[in-house]
Amino acid sequence: MKTITVKLPDNEAQELDSFIQKRKYPSKSEFIRHLIMEKLDRNRKEKIGWMILAQKSMNKMWDNKKDNAVWSKYV
Repeated sequence: MKTITVKLPDNEAQELDSFIQKRKYPSKSEFIRHLIMEKLDRNRKEKIGWMILAQKSMNKMWDNKKDNAVWSKYV
């Protein structure tokens, strides 16, 4: 596992400590790891969502019955 360093202003560090104690996270590292994974997972889901929308749009274009009638004259 790789170690990274995060610097926070004192007031934010105190707020983080308080939050972690209230929510009973095992450690700051565990909390930050959870946030990072949550953000990465959300990003993956957004990409998949856009790909699904693009695929639906492409399907509408390619499944156009009018095109079949036009192209059948030439093919």
